[in-house]
Amino acid sequence: MVAPWIWIIICPIAAYLIGSIPFSYIVAKLKTGKDLREVGTQNVGGLNTMITAGFWLGLLAGLLDFTKGFLCVLTVMLIEFDDTFQGSTLTNWTIPDMDAVIYILVAFAVVIGHNFSIYLKFRGGRGLGTSAGILSLANPIVLIIYLVTHAIITVITKYVRPAQFLSFFVAIPAAFFILIFPPWVTNHMLHNGLILGLLVTGLAVATVPKYIGPFIDALKGKEYKIGKKELKLSEAGQLDAE
Repeated sequence: MVAPWIWIIICPIAAYLIGSIPFSYIVAKLKTGKDLREVGTQNVGGLNTMITAGFWLGLLAGLLDFTKGFLCVLTVMLIEFDDTFQGSTLTNWTIPDMDAVIYILVAFAVVIGHNFSIYLKFRGGRGLGTSAGILSLANPIVLIIYLVTHAIITVITKYVRPAQFLSFFVAIPAAFFILIFPPWVTNHMLHNGLILGLLVTGLAVATVPKYIGPFIDALKGKEYKIGKKELKLSEAGQLDAE
């Protein structure tokens, strides 16, 4: 049997390479011949694909990003890399074995891959679609908390991207204290607040750097605000505000 510490190295690397697959870039390039890094929002994600290539292709790209996060975490959830933990109960503030460590690291790595793709010279998206795929499996309650928080902050401030940034700071502490887990997580002994909290913290660490610029722009009054500016694509393909 391969030692668990070897899988701790192999699995995150594999997840990073899978996360790096730029589905939005590929879809937009095949449809329009344009490089998402140079048009629209210049973000390699589903929204920019919608802007550049149309709604349905943008939705397809977003679903593919969602799926790569979901499948990477599902795969390491189903495979037992470390059989040292043989208990039937799991206390809230423990890491039972290396399976939980691999689970956390793979979630982090696939989002890092999406955001800093090795295939696009370390450019990429913002990781929300991929993170949503992970959270829908790890604990849908955290995903709902994030989305509700995002909606509330957006309604209050009219800022979209800064709301995405700030919502992580509600989702992280909530994750550490959630006591309800889906059965597929409980069955694989990954159902405690420490594991989930560290997983969500990893997603935030991988994603938040992409939002520092928009958050600073919001503080300076330069960020797009719903109802205040209209975004449109210029002839050069850039997303302009007016």
